[in-house]
Amino acid sequence: MGNNLSTVARALQSLHQNAVALAPTALHQVIAKTNPRTVATSIAALAVLWIVKDLVHDARQARRIRRQGVPEQSFRKSYWWLFGLHRYLLGHALEAKPTLVGDRRGPELMPLLHGGEGIDGWDRPGVEPLIILSRFILGAPKIVVADPRTLHSVLSANSYRFVKTPIGVRFVGMATGDAGLVVVQGDVHKRHRRIINPLFSMKTLKPLVPAMLASLDEFYALADQSTAASTPLPFHDLASDLTLNVIGRTAMNYELDALSPQGSRVSRAYRKAVDALKINMWLMLSLQFPNTFGRIPTRKMANFWREMKVVDEAIKDMLQNAAKEPDGPTLIHELLRQNAGNALSEHELMCEIRTFLAAGHETTSSALASCIVLLAQYPEIQQELVDELAAVDDLTDYDVLSKLPRLNSVINETSRLFPAVFITFRDVGKGGATVPTTALGPSVLPEGFRIEVPIRGIHCDPHIWGPDALIWNPRRWDSINLVHGLTEVPARRVVDGRRQIGQYDFMPFLAGPRACIGRQFAIMELRLFIAGIVKRYKLSTDVPIGGEELQCAITMRMMNAWVRFARRDVG
Repeated sequence: MGNNLSTVARALQSLHQNAVALAPTALHQVIAKTNPRTVATSIAALAVLWIVKDLVHDARQARRIRRQGVPEQSFRKSYWWLFGLHRYLLGHALEAKPTLVGDRRGPELMPLLHGGEGIDGWDRPGVEPLIILSRFILGAPKIVVADPRTLHSVLSANSYRFVKTPIGVRFVGMATGDAGLVVVQGDVHKRHRRIINPLFSMKTLKPLVPAMLASLDEFYALADQSTAASTPLPFHDLASDLTLNVIGRTAMNYELDALSPQGSRVSRAYRKAVDALKINMWLMLSLQFPNTFGRIPTRKMANFWREMKVVDEAIKDMLQNAAKEPDGPTLIHELLRQNAGNALSEHELMCEIRTFLAAGHETTSSALASCIVLLAQYPEIQQELVDELAAVDDLTDYDVLSKLPRLNSVINETSRLFPAVFITFRDVGKGGATVPTTALGPSVLPEGFRIEVPIRGIHCDPHIWGPDALIWNPRRWDSINLVHGLTEVPARRVVDGRRQIGQYDFMPFLAGPRACIGRQFAIMELRLFIAGIVKRYKLSTDVPIGGEELQCAITMRMMNAWVRFARRDVG
């Protein structure tokens, strides 16, 4: 197959070179006198050339990886109408299990990564590969990795050798801007992180607790209006509004008023913009081919940029107002203080505020909605948390709240089973890279090669978490040791009755220099809001255990978090 593709590619390449050799004026004359059908045929030939070139390149890369002993996800079906070329044209896109995308992809990948049925080229019984070759559409190869040694190299030890994927940067950058911490690379990322890191120290965050609790009071007022009829509330939406208000007050020094029906002009614009970013085929084509499909104007994208212009104008005003209060307490004030030497330009500062707005509330709202639904589904765990919180009289005493074991275990277990960031990708940077693996030794990866890290799959792996890995059970954390220096697959997972969990077994905030910088901010919100809501309300839901509807886009979030909030101090 590879030789045939090479022959065709060389022939088409020769035609292409001859066409390019024509002088521009002569080419213009030729096109002017050429039949439109001939022009269309030529364009089609060039398109075929491009596709064949990619197919040949990808087939060679896949062979190099296979020759190093990496097994490949097998193809369960062949498609007669593709004449046996489905490996090269569709990859694993039509495989029913594991699916190409979605919340089940991670857990369904784990048996393959452990050397079970469904992979080709692995003949070492008792040894787990923890790395497999898989294919995108057009046969583009990638490796799926759950090996702690490899993950340590990719995410921590050599993190800047492995870059964010172009399509991911373009997608996330639409919300955060093209110069925010989440999307910048290399030395630029180091510069941004150096400026922003002090914003999320506990010294900066603790004074923000009253502003967070003020937003929680607004939720109380809304929930209290609905408890008389025991009406389920859409907490999947309310959690997003609640955390959006928090970001407005604590990070932007601005009242977004998201919990009110009308909201502020900025919150309305931001909601409309986010709605335009829902995943669809046209958006994916626009991101994959920004210079062709991406240049075609659509009403949805026009609406998106119009609404983001409203947000950007407001952010400019926020920065100007913050500059007038050099001693202000919010994150935007601290950002300007840390940037006293103007290491970040005005455009970069705007992108960082957009990043606070986008990344700072979406992941936390997803985790909060999941926690509240799960507590409503498991009344015995809810009661354990109520009993623990009985000794907490003042939520503003964050030092006490941060040490409550059941509260922390509820957050950890929810972050394990329903991580907001459920998957991540990296591309091998310039010059390629060599990564260590547990089963195969050093593996050489070419420049541009893609790596998939199935975070939710690792979090649901029975080999790591035990046979009940797919069950939400906060009590498991009563006998877990988090061993942050553990980068090897331990021979014994359970030592003296306690399960050993390494740094790359539990990654709700990723790991290494590109780990979520707002981790402490997110955990603070979760502790305050879960504690406050459970102390005030008895939670119940009609959503059955296992009946959660999960939407996977930039984050994974529940879309049917309907919960009843009944006041505990009434009747």
